[in-house]
Amino acid sequence: MTRHHNPARGSSLLEVLVTIVIMTIGLLGLAKLQVSNLQNQQNALYRAEATFLANDILDSMRVLNHVNHDQAAAYAVDAGSQSAAQGPSNVAIADVSAWKSRIAQALPDGDGHVEFDPDSRMARIWIEWNDRRSSAPDCEAGCDCSSTRPACFTTEGGV
Repeated sequence: MTRHHNPARGSSLLEVLVTIVIMTIGLLGLAKLQVSNLQNQQNALYRAEATFLANDILDSMRVLNHVNHDQAAAYAVDAGSQSAAQGPSNVAIADVSAWKSRIAQALPDGDGHVEFDPDSRMARIWIEWNDRRSSAPDCEAGCDCSSTRPACFTTEGGV
């Protein structure tokens, strides 16, 4: 009497199913990592652009102040305003208007404002934008981060 040993049937199918589940979990984790990386990369790009724009207006203030002393106060502008409304300098008004346009073009729903303290000769610059993420807002201290502009960059420099 000959006995035929039949291997257990279905064991290789079970191994394939387990492998598929493990691979699916790994690929989903990889996809989530990629999406997170893209969001962080976009945020870094916006922050770099905000830094460049803040330094741009600060440099403009320094140049005009060097050419025509005590004109830096003409750069003070409120959030939501399109141009500097105070000061006798047409150059400052044109610089602020162009700066606000560049912010609107470079950052989504971007806006900025400048405050100047004549006693300390320090300018403080805020740039806000909408980074459209559902996570907690990435807002620095001193920024007025509303629901429409949850991301903000602020800096200050001597003029």
